[in-house]
Amino acid sequence: MLRITAYARIAGITLLAVAAATAVFFGWGAASVFYPAGLGLSFLYLGVSRLETTIVRQMIGGLGVLLVVVTVVAIVASWLLPMRYLHSPIEFTGLIVGIASILAARYLPDRRSSRSG
Repeated sequence: MLRITAYARIAGITLLAVAAATAVFFGWGAASVFYPAGLGLSFLYLGVSRLETTIVRQMIGGLGVLLVVVTVVAIVASWLLPMRYLHSPIEFTGLIVGIASILAARYLPDRRSSRSG
């Protein structure tokens, strides 16, 4: 079964891949490159750190909430204002990773294995 730290590593790699793809297709000058890259590095740090499980859960849940809120605000703002910020794969991936992070923080087991014997 997937552990919370393994999820953090997978989410970090996913966000870094999205940031790299965004840089290739849309250019380096946009905030849409640096935001997923920064969050991806944060998730990767949580995945390899030796922090307590409670702290890792809280951080992953908090980063998931941050990711969902910022993505929803960007989508709503682009609908209401005459700006061209949206790049659909970035926002779609942000929502998926954010919701998955909230759920992972709630339901995934910690890094200790429950072996008997």
